[in-house]
Amino acid sequence: MKGSVAKQVASHVAKEPARSFIEVSSVKGSRSAVESAFSRLAALEEITRVRKGLYWKGVKTPLGMSPPRVEDAAIAIGGPGSGPAGIAAAHWLGLTSQVPSTYLTAVPKQTPNPWEGVRFTQRPFERRMRGLSPSEVAVIEVLRSGPSVVETRWERLAEVIAELASKGEVRPTVLDAQINEERERKARSRWSELCHSNPDILATT
Repeated sequence: MKGSVAKQVASHVAKEPARSFIEVSSVKGSRSAVESAFSRLAALEEITRVRKGLYWKGVKTPLGMSPPRVEDAAIAIGGPGSGPAGIAAAHWLGLTSQVPSTYLTAVPKQTPNPWEGVRFTQRPFERRMRGLSPSEVAVIEVLRSGPSVVETRWERLAEVIAELASKGEVRPTVLDAQINEERERKARSRWSELCHSNPDILATT
């Protein structure tokens, strides 16, 4: 039985593309047997353990397996509806050249333990229910933080939203629904002002 589970896990991992995260829960079978199989592959340096239940399949190099980018690992750990916050959010949207020393990540659940240069902050579960993309989360987080995290003119945010909406990375109407349910009053106010100054923003597709 253990042998068949090990083969199943090895086959599953082999089919996954390089530079991807793999969740232990994505393989059916006994949890303990599946987890043991993942651990063995990690010991063989076929994958790298990020944290319990989550592994990374990088690219093999003479120096070992390539690690994931901090922002990718942060969002993978945070799960659906997660995204950058604070300066990390502004950087994600191209509104600042500053690179945060600690990558702050907003998660719609109980905050995970910190991970190598990443810190998490809890946000409304509705973000996950609406399936917000990291870019959508970044927009909301910049609205929460305000101009202090932006190096360029504040009005540039509306242009960025329009650009991302044209690529399908941001859904302005979904953003509107979520922001109007957020507890952060300043975020709601800034969004209202942004929409008032740019009346076409909610019509952007």
